[in-house]
Amino acid sequence: MDKMEKRCSPAEIEQKRLLALQRRQQAQLKMQTTPKNSPLQQSNSNDGTNVMRPNKLNNRFNPMEAKNFFSRTSILTSKCYMISNERFAIDISTFDPTVIDTFKTLPSKSYDVKTRIWDFHINDYDSLIQKLKNHKSNISVNGIPQNILQIFKKRLKPEQENILKQDLSKIDNKLISNLMPFQQEGVCFGISKGGRCMIADDMGLGKTIQALGIAHYFQESWPLLIVVPSSVRYQWSEAIYEFLPSIPVHYVHHFLNTKDCIGDEKITIISYEILSRAVITFEKHMYGFVILDESHALKSNKTARFQAAQRICAHARHVVLLSGTPALSRPIELHSQISLILPRFISYENYGVRYCAGQMTDYGWNFIGSSNAKELEVLLKTTCMIRRSKTDVLSQLPSKTRQVIILDPHLIKTDKQMTKIEKKLQKSMITGREKHNTLLEYFRESSFARIKAICNYVTDLFENKKKCLLYAHHRNVLDAICEVAESKGIEYIRIDGQTNPEERKLQVDRFQECDNCLAAVLSITAANAGVTLTAAHLVVFAELYWNPGILCQAEDRVHRIGQNENVLIQYLVAKNTADDHLWPLIKKKLSVLNEVGLNQDLSINNVDTSSQKEYGQRDLTSFMNISLSPGEQSQSQDDEKNNSVSKASSSAKDLKEMLEIDEDYFDSCSWDDIA
Repeated sequence: MDKMEKRCSPAEIEQKRLLALQRRQQAQLKMQTTPKNSPLQQSNSNDGTNVMRPNKLNNRFNPMEAKNFFSRTSILTSKCYMISNERFAIDISTFDPTVIDTFKTLPSKSYDVKTRIWDFHINDYDSLIQKLKNHKSNISVNGIPQNILQIFKKRLKPEQENILKQDLSKIDNKLISNLMPFQQEGVCFGISKGGRCMIADDMGLGKTIQALGIAHYFQESWPLLIVVPSSVRYQWSEAIYEFLPSIPVHYVHHFLNTKDCIGDEKITIISYEILSRAVITFEKHMYGFVILDESHALKSNKTARFQAAQRICAHARHVVLLSGTPALSRPIELHSQISLILPRFISYENYGVRYCAGQMTDYGWNFIGSSNAKELEVLLKTTCMIRRSKTDVLSQLPSKTRQVIILDPHLIKTDKQMTKIEKKLQKSMITGREKHNTLLEYFRESSFARIKAICNYVTDLFENKKKCLLYAHHRNVLDAICEVAESKGIEYIRIDGQTNPEERKLQVDRFQECDNCLAAVLSITAANAGVTLTAAHLVVFAELYWNPGILCQAEDRVHRIGQNENVLIQYLVAKNTADDHLWPLIKKKLSVLNEVGLNQDLSINNVDTSSQKEYGQRDLTSFMNISLSPGEQSQSQDDEKNNSVSKASSSAKDLKEMLEIDEDYFDSCSWDDIA
């Protein structure tokens, strides 16, 4: 620098500075004359050719600025969502000490060390959002929508604290005495919501009795409309007769076809299909209380059944939905169901964007995803839904629960041959081997008569996507069940008399280990022992069998060591078939076996009888009365009282008579193998 200062005078330095400024001004003029949309500009090279060079911007990057030397300015993002009915969490994209300091200023702050997420009371939401907006850091906040926020804030009122303490004295004493503690909680929840709720308990936890309890509490709002899958219509009427004896029988009406009429009955039971075809007729009658069983059938708001249900529910004061699987695959399926309970619930688009990862495409909104799942769960439980799994209430459940499902009598196709056999069985002179052979023939003919009803029930059962065992005796029934499974795309195994031992083991292993294999179609006589199928918790008997030991062994394919959940056993019973004779026969055999001391070997008696009666669950011996008239039932009850003090000699005589009639089938039951 000393040499340069000696060679250049101050005047020369000033002249060079001015020349540099002049060149800079000329360069700026050239950039201004270049078109704005042209990224390149021409310059002359020393050889006279035109060279295209990038157009330099006036605000070019200055690397000497400290804030730009390391990185460009970034935006910190945060997302808020509810984690309980009174607390929300905030998730930030990157760690920022100044933001954390802001979090610490709020009195309700809480930090989860495992998830590294902060959460606060909902009352601090507005304060936190305001502080983040005024923060010196560049923060983008994805907050909770105001309409959802208001829903949770309304639930903070003091009167909401004791919603489960309700006066149940208005409900029939028979029903109240049969409620388990968690079922009573469900009834109180429904009452606290004004009779507008969804009961989404697991299968087998008694959603029917809970819905009837809520409906009876609001009896002043009747008439009551019960919309169900066609396969369980008569199960509902039987439940009403059992748990609500104060309701006269003539108050209950099954609406069977579009030509049927509505009278002055208080309770109408109808299938979804018939309702969609007769909706105009039902719109003319104001139903104050509506129960929608298996409400996942209404998962799409574009179907005729949903639109029919919506038109009916629009005029109802109380709406109760029942489903063990409310959302079969996607959260969007819940919106149509919840809108029937809460018409002013979140709009379809807002719901889809918030909870279904909604994306706009060329064809409209796409709501097939899932987002903010925890908040959705909290929102539904806060507003209208109660859901308990079997593991939640396992301590309140007996190890095995039995149900009788009355098959739709209109799907039972009896013929002249069955009528002839029935008349023959009614004759008093037919006894012994002839009666046994006649009953066998009746049993075989009944298998054909009940196929359509069985397939109808199994079709609805497969919609739940639950692992199950399906037992039957006749090959034609097993074939029909397999055809239904194949038509529904259900993976299944089949074990019958033609299955060899090697294939039998492979089939069992597949059912136990493969989650996609949902059904085991089994022969009662071929698969009642020697297999373990504890991957399932549901056993369905599509047909009966006259040996109770065989039935109990079949039940225990799932109810054995390795089973950690409650087991539900369902018996499909068809009136005006051989079942009318098989149920009394099963009961008689059980009674005799108990009297001679063989009851300890039968797993059907392992469940505490007193506990079952306390919780309203019937054992197998009580089911036979369903096909008797009231007079016959009374006579049967008197006979039971008299037989309770019968002598051992009489028991031995009955046992001998039974063994003579049915010795082949008793021999097929190995008492030593019964678990």
